[in-house]
Amino acid sequence: MAKKVRPKKDHTATRVLSGQGPWTSWEAIYRGVKPEELPWNAGEPDSELVRLVKYGILKPGRAADIGTGPGHDAIYLAQRGFRVLAVDIAPAAVTLARANAKKAEVESAIEFLAEDILKLFLQPASIDFVNDRGCFHVLDSYGRKAYLRRVAGALAPGGLLLLRTFSDQEPPGPGPRRFTKRELKDFFRPKFEFLELRPGVFAGPRKPKAYICLLRKRANV
Repeated sequence: MAKKVRPKKDHTATRVLSGQGPWTSWEAIYRGVKPEELPWNAGEPDSELVRLVKYGILKPGRAADIGTGPGHDAIYLAQRGFRVLAVDIAPAAVTLARANAKKAEVESAIEFLAEDILKLFLQPASIDFVNDRGCFHVLDSYGRKAYLRRVAGALAPGGLLLLRTFSDQEPPGPGPRRFTKRELKDFFRPKFEFLELRPGVFAGPRKPKAYICLLRKRANV
């Protein structure tokens, strides 16, 4: 009698989340981890994003949500009258975000793309606001430079970027790069002016320490 062979379980997501694997395996993560267990899944829109919209600092327009993940920020923006482009490199993340948008009845107000933001062509000066809750800080040196060109190029003059990154106040360990305030200022200042730069945390199961940055594209870029 032939011995029954059990299919091997894919442990890639477990290794990545524990720091034993590459942080580029996003598709494996979304396929192997329940949405509610994703470390960055707050289950609701980013508190800083909500504050900016609530007090009129961000006004409805064309927005891009980079690394949309479960899509909570994109959904919130769509509910507040923004025309939203939601981008994630992992098709499984886009599937999850689209399902959440459908539940919230705003699927038609969001354009979903499973693309690498570093390769995606965005019409110059076509975006009023870019939301990044955790994309920039997982990029390598080359990727960060490409990111800066893409984001600055896509934003209209005076357009805003809301950026949340791991900070140097987060203890060393697996996960994204930890940035100092000086590193962030030196990197973005050629194309952006800082309106806000302050400490915070990433909402979610682990609540790592973060820097919250609100930047405005320089008029002469």
